[in-house]
Amino acid sequence: MKKVYWEILISATFVLGGAFLMYGQLEGKTAFWDAQSVWSVALVTCWTMVAAGYYYQGWMIHHGHTSVNVSAVLPSIVFVVQCILFIKGIFFHDWSLISGALIVNSGVVFCLYQIIKAEKNWTPSRH
Repeated sequence: MKKVYWEILISATFVLGGAFLMYGQLEGKTAFWDAQSVWSVALVTCWTMVAAGYYYQGWMIHHGHTSVNVSAVLPSIVFVVQCILFIKGIFFHDWSLISGALIVNSGVVFCLYQIIKAEKNWTPSRH
């Protein structure tokens, strides 16, 4: 078996096993589960970092004028997921899902725009 397949398997096992162990430790801790406002702020903070990553990737594509080795598939899927989370946030009146979806998708749209622009070899006129 190729080394990369082992690396994928080990990564997935690490994440799933770690999540299972953490849930087992936190299952009975009511203080953890009752701290939703703290988790909402943490969620929005993390989504802001994800958006920054997409903005950075778009910025790199913009400056390099190429999207070689950059796929539009992942940001497109993230866009759809965030639209679903936005709708879920509205339904459940969860401001962290609503704002997180808007923040992430702003970065995703910027990145997708840069990918499309680079693939068409279109560059804006300079002033």
